[in-house]
Amino acid sequence: MKMNENEQKKIASAIVLKAREECRKKKINPYIAIGAFIDETIRELSTLNTDDKVADFLVSIAGKVKSGIYRKKKSG
Repeated sequence: MKMNENEQKKIASAIVLKAREECRKKKINPYIAIGAFIDETIRELSTLNTDDKVADFLVSIAGKVKSGIYRKKKSG
């Protein structure tokens, strides 16, 4: 059965949260941990898309950060 986008996001978020917890247990600086995750993700995306497309994606995320979307409480 194929998962929809929301189901995939929930599962992916749960996996990432487990990894973040492991990094906290190992006392890895959050910026280093997240930086490593972002680096690996960018490497993977770069094999699937053009550099411009990956850069546009990252700029989009940066815009969301600047707008405060990640500080807002999640509903549900």
